[in-house]
Amino acid sequence: MVVLDVALAGVVRTIAGLPRLLGIYGLPWLLGTIALLILDVVVQDQLRLAPAPEWARNIVWAPFSAAAYLMLLRWVLDGASPTRPLNVLVARETWLAAPIVGLWFLTHIAISHAPFDLLQWLVLSADVRDYRWDDALPYYFAFVLAAWFIKSALASWFFGLIVVVARCGWPDVREHWQLVRLHPVRLLLIALLAAAAVDGARILGSQVLGWLGAYQLAPRGMIPWRANIGWAFLADLAELPLQFLEFAIEGCILAEAYRRLLAQRNAARSPADVRI
Repeated sequence: MVVLDVALAGVVRTIAGLPRLLGIYGLPWLLGTIALLILDVVVQDQLRLAPAPEWARNIVWAPFSAAAYLMLLRWVLDGASPTRPLNVLVARETWLAAPIVGLWFLTHIAISHAPFDLLQWLVLSADVRDYRWDDALPYYFAFVLAAWFIKSALASWFFGLIVVVARCGWPDVREHWQLVRLHPVRLLLIALLAAAAVDGARILGSQVLGWLGAYQLAPRGMIPWRANIGWAFLADLAELPLQFLEFAIEGCILAEAYRRLLAQRNAARSPADVRI
């Protein structure tokens, strides 16, 4: 099956290119982690507020993630050797892709929180004491499954916009639509396989980190920051392998799908038939 072929090719590329992928992801991760630590210091230690909200952390992380995705796409689409991450970080394409990545992350958060909100709104009565939680579980699992499908579809759509920025230098919506419309169902299935692979790696990796006690390294707050920032960085460093695998697996599978879509679009006027 062609969909499985794309997913398998992405996984093989991930395994074969682990050193190069780590070189792509390493410096953006380090700079992004430092930026997040600075955000926590400012919000908690200086302003004496609660921990930085998830949406703020994702906005701060977006430019660094965009730089990593662009370097990944240059490697997969063009076979280019890794560019210096600092050059990519200050490039115009990165700052065009950063809002796309930020919106992708914020949408992901909103949809992830939607199942419980929908459960409270549509299913549960005003007085939850009058409701059996066992009766609500099927609805909740249905909402979670629907949210998973929507997040996977949006991941392929947002990733396509990043591909267009990498190829055209700006988010050309018409170019993006021409790519997505070629094989929308197959692209969705590939995105679902990528999401399943990432979720599997996340579950397994989280269990390993919990068994190793990595989550206990994180301090409960950043006050005072001088005493806690080192432990906060160690906690983030412990999660680096898991975050790297999620980036590499999802990025390589979706990049392989769009590589074949680009090849088919470029060969549309040619008698040769390029399959995806």
